[in-house]
Amino acid sequence: MGDYDDDERPDWRELDRRRDRSTFYGRQEKGAGKKREAPKDRWQQGRVKDALSRLFKGEKGTPEHDKLFARLHNAYGSEAFAKQAERYMAKYGLPDDGPTLILFLDLKDADVCSATLDRLRELYASLPPRQKEDAKRKISIAAMAHKIKEVRIKAQEVMEELEE
Repeated sequence: MGDYDDDERPDWRELDRRRDRSTFYGRQEKGAGKKREAPKDRWQQGRVKDALSRLFKGEKGTPEHDKLFARLHNAYGSEAFAKQAERYMAKYGLPDDGPTLILFLDLKDADVCSATLDRLRELYASLPPRQKEDAKRKISIAAMAHKIKEVRIKAQEVMEELEE
């Protein structure tokens, strides 16, 4: 009649042990007993994280900085770039990011270019690989073709340091 003979029939304890070892039953019991926590609002988390990072940036985290920064990038390649760079540096000093520093190497002020090369040398180790390539390329171009001889010499020195 049944699947087992009387001698082979498992007792209730054996059936419970099998059920406890089963992955199917274990998953249901664990999930059914606990109340799942609702997923956090990722958008809100992103906003909070952005606000905190802006707070730690100080003056460079303000919307006014963002506007001036955008104007600076938009003016690159035009005659207005030198004026925008001068305005930016008067308010915030040299930029802290590699791509913007690379743009500053095109200025015709020897002091600004020298300070930019020094800042690029400091930041070089922390730049991502693509920006490292861009920085090396721009510094080598400045070493060969910048209009100011002092800047060419300084760029050559920085280039030799970066290759070591």
